[in-house]
This record gives sequence, structure tokens and C-alpha cells, in this order.
Amino acid sequence: MGLEQDLRRIAEAAARHAGEGEDVAGIVPAEPAGGLRLYVCAYGSEDATSWLVLDATGVPVSDRALVRDAVSIAALCELAEEAAGVEPDSARVASPALLDELGAGAGTDVADAIKGGATTVEELVRDVERGYKQPLS
Repeated sequence: MGLEQDLRRIAEAAARHAGEGEDVAGIVPAEPAGGLRLYVCAYGSEDATSWLVLDATGVPVSDRALVRDAVSIAALCELAEEAAGVEPDSARVASPALLDELGAGAGTDVADAIKGGATTVEELVRDVERGYKQPLS
């Protein structure tokens, strides 16, 4: 199954977890560790943003460390893409390999962006934890 099909399947699973007045605002596939695919799902409503990380089968992840790892790699890849001037033309998986690829192509710009963005990434992780749709262990 290709990434586009995976994203459609996960979008359906994510929609089942949307609360009243919420929509799935975005999904970022992430592989924080080799072979472990997770999906960072953002939900939007008039009042707030909430979050949920789903595993490859569409089941919510409750392990705080996995959630932190998935959100962190997704955010770092976003920073690296911006620094490298890359606008993905199709879905991609946020991963350490993608960071390496972006760094190899853009040199120190990516490394500087990642160093400078550490605080931003940590703030996003805290926002996700605060707005997580279920208890984290």
C-alpha cells in the first residue's frame, strides 16, 4: 500500500476520533525510529487545536515518549524543509533519513535551522501534550 492510500486510511481513522465541532486539520506521517510509522493528527475547532498520534493500524498511541518522538521528528523535518527551500510536491514521511537528505542538499542552512528551532519544537511538543485527546502514560 502506498503512502497516499495509508494517509486516506488514517484520515478515516482520525475522523472517528474527532470531537463535536472538530475537523481533522492535518496528518503528518512520521517514522521516529526505523520501521515504526506513526501519524501525527491535528484537530481544529473554533476554540482550540487538539492532537492525537495514531499507529499504523489507526489505533491511538498513549505512550508519551512515542508521541514526543513522532511530534519532534515531524517538526524538525518541517524546519529543515523550510531552511532548504523545499516545497514537497507529494506526501512524505518525516524521518531521520529525510533530515539527512535535506541536510546533505542544503548544508549548514538546515543544521542552523534545527539548532535555532529547538525551542520551537519543544513548545510544539508541550502544546501537543496539553491538547492530547487522551491520557498519556
